[in-house]
Amino acid sequence: MKRAWEKLISWASSDMGLKLFSLLFALGLWLFVNAGQKAAEKSLEVPVEFRNIPSDLMVANSGLGQIELRVMGPPALLSTLDPDYLKVVLDLDGARAGTSTFRLSADFFNPPRGVRITRISPSVINLKIETVAVRPLPVTVRLGAKPPFGYKVARVDVSPDTVKVRGPANEVNRMTSVETVPVELEGAKGQVTREVRLSSADQTLSFSPDRVTVSVVLEEELMTREFSRVDVKAKDFAGKYSVSPRQAQLRLSGPKRIVNQLQLGPEQVYLNLKGLSPGSHALPLSFNLPREVKVLEQKPERFKVIISNPEA
Repeated sequence: MKRAWEKLISWASSDMGLKLFSLLFALGLWLFVNAGQKAAEKSLEVPVEFRNIPSDLMVANSGLGQIELRVMGPPALLSTLDPDYLKVVLDLDGARAGTSTFRLSADFFNPPRGVRITRISPSVINLKIETVAVRPLPVTVRLGAKPPFGYKVARVDVSPDTVKVRGPANEVNRMTSVETVPVELEGAKGQVTREVRLSSADQTLSFSPDRVTVSVVLEEELMTREFSRVDVKAKDFAGKYSVSPRQAQLRLSGPKRIVNQLQLGPEQVYLNLKGLSPGSHALPLSFNLPREVKVLEQKPERFKVIISNPEA
């Protein structure tokens, strides 16, 4: 009996005995943690992965995303379950253009021991497989909000102006250009240069390169405005005088942001009577206008002014 006990102790101290002890201890610990726990359920969204796709074909299902799995098992195990561990792998070796149907079952997945798959949604995947086409297409710049008031787009440049488009042949062959995401111009003046992405609602399309440099040149918008009845008066003159005619007709030109809001009064349009003696005078108008504003036409060109009492 003593020799048998010594042999048992010697075997337990060996490498094989220690490994067996570790295995039994781990199993006992797992049973202790999970014993008595009720099975729980959990929803997981697992990714779909395609393998061995022929180089001249592509999956054209732009809406195909993830598969929802309902799994059941011990709560401790479900809490650490990685969705990537259960991803759906579809082998497309030998596929042809058209529709390929895959019916999903629990055999597609490899859940850990103790975890059971109770629902797969969707359980059927219909893949639309199309021939790949690659074409160079011109880039069209899409502008966002309008330029600031008084400015207009004078020139739009894009570099590169042509990109390669890759996607389903029927989609690529019907395209005439590729559009950028909107380039916002709000608050911009002069030249705006930005790197922007190319845009497409079809997720099966790819671009090379997928970004372009857009340069938008803004310039001030000019306008011409008529002022038909502008009162004509002397400026900073304390003496007595009369003027004929009493109103002028003006046509002004300049930046829209200025001319559109311009108000004309004695400070902007006036007669300069400084230093003139009593009597009759034929005088032109004097102007105090923003330097960007030009007088295109004035009627009449001169005004008859009679000074009866000059300044003291």
